[in-house]
Amino acid sequence: MRSTADDLRVAGKVPKILKRNCNTPTEALGAVITDLRLQRGWSNHEVSNRVNCDPSYMSGIEHGVQNPTFEVLKAIADLHKIRLSVLIARAERKHENCPKKKS
Repeated sequence: MRSTADDLRVAGKVPKILKRNCNTPTEALGAVITDLRLQRGWSNHEVSNRVNCDPSYMSGIEHGVQNPTFEVLKAIADLHKIRLSVLIARAERKHENCPKKKS
């Protein structure tokens, strides 16, 4: 069943780029997950349905405010046809290369 959030007239087109923080490992992981989703042109709602979690939980993961379970991380990696270790490595690299905020 399709949601009204999937209707382009309601939710608009999925953007190519979203700005995400990478100051913490959790934020960097969320940024990598967002990047993967946008590369496919999928909405947050579509991915949350495919990995069987609530859209607000998926949004929290992408924004770095929710800690995803192992099962959800594995489902996200499988959905994007990458190994879980690759997903984690990309997040670590993104965090290490994140421009640090000046105090």
